[in-house]
Amino acid sequence: MQTILTGELLFSIVLPFELTNGNDGRGSKWFSSAKLREKFERDLRLMGFVRTPFDVPVVNHVTRLFGKRQREWDSSSIGRGSWKEIEDAAVACGWFHDDSTKYIKHTLFFQKRGHGKPETLVEVFAAGEETGGKLF
Repeated sequence: MQTILTGELLFSIVLPFELTNGNDGRGSKWFSSAKLREKFERDLRLMGFVRTPFDVPVVNHVTRLFGKRQREWDSSSIGRGSWKEIEDAAVACGWFHDDSTKYIKHTLFFQKRGHGKPETLVEVFAAGEETGGKLF
């Protein structure tokens, strides 16, 4: 068993992006992750969300803020959809050097009811030291 420790909160932002869960044909020929990533990057740049990369390894907390007439998803569905394209767009906008585990140690997913339209809360924490251990 591994314990994921988070340190200081470095950055927090609510993005006006609705997370998708990949149940809408992600594996089909018509889905283009590159087009979606480009759209997220364009939107981040238009909103002025370009920054300097964090200089320490981080742990990302990504919270799906679901809107009216939406419901909670299975916990495993939160991270399998459009987050990857949002993360890649954030890398392109300078948030992270890249998305390798050298810079982003872990990404943890959460969900809760938002305050209207679906949004995505991104919290970036300094990565604490990891401890390994045996489950049994």
